Amino acid sequence: MDWISAHPLKSFLTVVLGIGLGLSLFVYDGFNAFASDPELDTETAERILEGRSDDEVEDGLRAYLAAQAEALQGRALADEERRALAAELEAELRELEEESAAPLEIPQAVSPPLPDEMFESILLIGTDASGFLADTIINVLLPSDGSTPLMVSIPRDLYLDDACTERYQRINRSMGGCSGLAGGADLLALNVETFTGIKVDHYARVSFSGFATVVDRLGGTRLCVGDYPIRDMRSGLSLEAGCQLADGSQTLAWVRSRNPDVYRDGEWVRAPGSDFDRQRKQQQVLLQLADVLSSYDSVGALTGALQNLASVVRMDSGFGAAEAASLGFRYRGLGPSDVIRLSIAVVNHRTGAGAQVLIPSQTFNQTLAARYPAAAR
Repeated sequence: MDWISAHPLKSFLTVVLGIGLGLSLFVYDGFNAFASDPELDTETAERILEGRSDDEVEDGLRAYLAAQAEALQGRALADEERRALAAELEAELRELEEESAAPLEIPQAVSPPLPDEMFESILLIGTDASGFLADTIINVLLPSDGSTPLMVSIPRDLYLDDACTERYQRINRSMGGCSGLAGGADLLALNVETFTGIKVDHYARVSFSGFATVVDRLGGTRLCVGDYPIRDMRSGLSLEAGCQLADGSQTLAWVRSRNPDVYRDGEWVRAPGSDFDRQRKQQQVLLQLADVLSSYDSVGALTGALQNLASVVRMDSGFGAAEAASLGFRYRGLGPSDVIRLSIAVVNHRTGAGAQVLIPSQTFNQTLAARYPAAAR
């Protein structure tokens, strides 16, 4: 493909695609993910994906949860991770069972479409341990006029219109795919396009274990955690105070952490934490890894580094390591400080089923236009 060759800032894209985000679990797209699970009845799975709201679907969801729980017993998951996954699945069940809530209209969930040639858009996707929920969603926008690239994290609990069910649901659930419409990553891209008004050109995925491998192969990351030791029992985080070189497993725990404790005055106390903190940390680590890749002193060295990551990185474009390395080396001067990071304005909302979600308080186009006026519509 030649879409990358005309843009003077494609090193950023090249490096990002080279590591494929590294904050996620590689997933199978759409219905094939369900059909490949011998514990799940495929007819029930298809009804679930079609979003039908009847008693059979509720029964099917409960059967699916039970099958998932049984399957988990045979996997090498820590008790904390298993309990966290069970809680996630139960929360999804409660939301899918919602039938009595009053109709909700969210005009801010849709942005006017922008010309395809205005941006190259790369969606970086990470999923949780179940493989059916997006844990991390980062959209990278490269303006065709050669101006500064932009990056935005889309909260996983953002409540948006779904192209499959044609009703509002958390954006993270798009990774379940839609039978007859789109696989998981494709459905997520469609829903992101509706929200942003920008066509998604490419997406990249990598597993949790793949992320740890990427970090280890690139020599670790430098993490600065403040004046106190920090831990998160749920993510497995355990770091000493100050700045330190972290390996892949601890970097993964760092970017996943939402419930940290710090050791202060002789006891562990809860520290502030949220999905927005996670988004900030994920972006920082992503840009740090991109900077490492861009520091290779020859095209051959960078090609070798990308080839070394190919076994753990999944890219949809078929973009080869040598081609990516050539372009990445050519524009390696683009650093983390050269990227504009956008924040999506949201308000808290509780659904009729009691699920806590986030509703955008302005359109993405308004957010984008504040930093890139040419996009204003």
